[in-house]
Amino acid sequence: MTFIRLNDLKFTVLTLFIIGLSFCQAQNTQLSGSVKDTLDQPLPNANILAFPQTDGAQTSFAISSPQGLYKMRLEKGIPYRVEVSYMGFTKITDTLSLTQDAERDFIMRPLSDQLGEIVIKQRLAVKVREDTITYRTDNFVTGEERKLRDILKKLPGVEIDRDGNATVNGKEVTKLMVEGKDFFTGDEKLGVNNIPADAVDEVEAIDNYNEVAFLKGLSDSDKMVLNIKLKEGKKKFAFGDIEVGGGLEDRYLIHPNLFYYSAKTAVNAIGDFNNIGQKSFTLSDYINFEGGFSLLSKDPSAYFNLRNDDFAQFLNNDDFVYNKNEFGAFSISQELSKATDIDAYSIVSNGKLEAQNESDFTYLTGDLQEENRTTTTNNNLLFTLNKLRLRYIPDSGTDLYAASYLKTSKGDGLNRVLSQTPDQNTFVDTQTRPQSLDFKTELSFNRQFSYKHTSTVEAAVQYSQNNNDRDWLFNRPVFSGVIPFNGEDDTFNLVQTTRSRNYDFNINAKHYWVLHRFHHIYPEVGINVTHQKYTTLDTQQLNDGSRVDFTSSGFNNDLSFKLSDSYFGFQYKAKAEDVIFKPGLFYHYYSWSVDQFENRQIGEGKAVLLPELLVEWEMNSGEKLRLKYNRLSQFGNASQLANRLRLSSFNGLFSGNENLENQLSHSASLFYSKFSLYRGIFMNAGLSYRHTENAIRNTTQIEGIDQISTLIYTELPENSYSANATFSKKISDYRFTIGGNLNLSDYSRIVNNETLAYNSLNYSYNFKTETSFDKWPNLEAGLRHSFSDFSSDTFDSNFQRITPFAYLDYDFLEDFILKASYEFTYYENQTQSQINRFQEAGASLFYQKEGSAWGFEIEAQNIFDIHFRASNSFSQFLITDQRTFIQPRTLIFKVSYKL
Repeated sequence: MTFIRLNDLKFTVLTLFIIGLSFCQAQNTQLSGSVKDTLDQPLPNANILAFPQTDGAQTSFAISSPQGLYKMRLEKGIPYRVEVSYMGFTKITDTLSLTQDAERDFIMRPLSDQLGEIVIKQRLAVKVREDTITYRTDNFVTGEERKLRDILKKLPGVEIDRDGNATVNGKEVTKLMVEGKDFFTGDEKLGVNNIPADAVDEVEAIDNYNEVAFLKGLSDSDKMVLNIKLKEGKKKFAFGDIEVGGGLEDRYLIHPNLFYYSAKTAVNAIGDFNNIGQKSFTLSDYINFEGGFSLLSKDPSAYFNLRNDDFAQFLNNDDFVYNKNEFGAFSISQELSKATDIDAYSIVSNGKLEAQNESDFTYLTGDLQEENRTTTTNNNLLFTLNKLRLRYIPDSGTDLYAASYLKTSKGDGLNRVLSQTPDQNTFVDTQTRPQSLDFKTELSFNRQFSYKHTSTVEAAVQYSQNNNDRDWLFNRPVFSGVIPFNGEDDTFNLVQTTRSRNYDFNINAKHYWVLHRFHHIYPEVGINVTHQKYTTLDTQQLNDGSRVDFTSSGFNNDLSFKLSDSYFGFQYKAKAEDVIFKPGLFYHYYSWSVDQFENRQIGEGKAVLLPELLVEWEMNSGEKLRLKYNRLSQFGNASQLANRLRLSSFNGLFSGNENLENQLSHSASLFYSKFSLYRGIFMNAGLSYRHTENAIRNTTQIEGIDQISTLIYTELPENSYSANATFSKKISDYRFTIGGNLNLSDYSRIVNNETLAYNSLNYSYNFKTETSFDKWPNLEAGLRHSFSDFSSDTFDSNFQRITPFAYLDYDFLEDFILKASYEFTYYENQTQSQINRFQEAGASLFYQKEGSAWGFEIEAQNIFDIHFRASNSFSQFLITDQRTFIQPRTLIFKVSYKL
């Protein structure tokens, strides 16, 4: 039956596309040609607009290519007024009405000196200047847009996914600003999903953005930023909206958005209170707040530690049977003087989550032990993110920046596990109470002494503490041969406390020396100092209140880790025509010590050379090739160096290793990108390779389902390769996208004292088609297909996942907006011949009468009321088949009011 429904879906999607394509081809014509000056030279990025002279038709728009070519779609038989604009040239106005495809060339004449004022006032629909694209939104909107995201979808070269992540010409947007000031944390999703559309006048897409203006061209930046400019009437105005909803089974939603802007002051407030599973702050938002993917390149170990901390694990759980969110965010930006700005924000979130999953495990050791595990979780977490920043720019050559950050979190959770194997059943209740506090202050001073000499000094101090209290209650003594449980009680209660304290200081000085216009040298020197304290205590709590200490059995840690990283080096930057060549070499000297229970375990020092290379070739304004190489070095943390046992799960024990040193690896990547608005083409492709010289790796002893793991510093070979590509082509009102990626790795691990070689292969492809009709329903439909293969000398596991999907957006009868989504998932464990199928769907209908501040919406999620999602995974010794239960069908009615 499911197979029949899947075929019906494919047939329906194909039929809709054929009908839409036939209609579009029958009703539209194409106008094409070139734009040149009087010397017959092409004019790139000229604006060509066609304004319909009858009601009901839409404005058409095109930008000329680097060769001066353009093309646009016009409705058949409709008269248009065509305007051709180019900065510094007289505007051309023409009228036409097409019954078939036609060509028309335009010759533009330069403006005379007497018309200089007109040049200043001239406003193009799209203006391209060096790294900045400016969109005048009035030329693209129809008046039906509700939020900023609805405008961005209509801008050429800009794409918005369903979560609100933006890309411009295929490049990911990393920050959102309003009138040149960061919007809250700068995370674009908050602004894209909340800023009212009717307040937006212009959108600036700024590539290679640098907050310090005079460092642009010196300090490399690959950031893409969106800057939103408000309409004149909104530049000193309070605006926003509030949305309230209620539904069956006591479901509710309250979502206010309030904004105030003036020339010197900007105040924003966003709230979100609901129990329908919508998260206003996600794991990706948290990662971005902490430095985003730039942290991965600077300090990979810090990045992965961040992703795996208790706070991140709470945010990462998107599958739940119940989720309640209470979210509030407030920010203020104030101009104190022409030279001084201050801004601050605070984000507070309180969440409650209930989750349940069932898993079947196959342990790939010995006699292939089988385990069935049921886990239920109840978590509560309160966290705050706060920032205060001061920026002082007294003149064009001086920039002083100071900021302080404070992050706090506090939670409690109850985790219940039932583990069943052929030999025994294990019941475990785990009460967890994590708390954390992070405070960081940073200072940045940038000074341009002359065209040839610019210096920067950056310093930061950070303090963090993390506490976690766990109370494990077992029905039987686990690890009976290792943990010395007192067997007098009927139950076995293990109490664990974990404490960590980190103190970090770093200072860096860099000088930009322009030897020649196309030859620069950048010397750099700095030091990073860290001091980490890490303690663990595992004891048994008896019924009479006394405790059994496990220290004599190899448990409990009291570790101090100190590390100093002093470095100096340089980068050389040269430019030859369209190619930038930038090699670098840095010398690092590491000095570290490890003390356990105040006894010196390790005191070492070593030097490391870290070369790097960056080559960029800008073939033209829309085509780039980048080659990058780095030798990377990073140390572990105190928890990895703590060499005594601690319980990590009901069937896992872990101990670190004080003899660990810095990991060394080589990383190389090649990236190609191309976009052409004229041809409607966007293309990205990348290759990367990573080879690990020395690494910190797990070695595991397994007996039954019990695992005891420790860490080793090893030269075991490890290589990873990856490739990815995306190609997108727009034809008329259709965009076709196809993409794929490949990840291959080979490595070795030690399991039960045996060194095993592993190979992992993951590859996938996807394709989709999107429409952008003005009057007809818009559909996005496609397919995602992924394969996974994991093998060693003793086993081979293969999985595949197929997901056809369709998303519908339809504005009809002027006042109604219909949105619907559907996904069907087919998941197959090919090794064990296990198949899982499930389908998910949601829909909403929004009504707002034109000119009215009131809006009404009915929304349904999980329409088919599926109970769980199925997935499979594998590791060095474990195959997992998991069923994660999700929130049942929800139906909610919303009322919104625009202020």
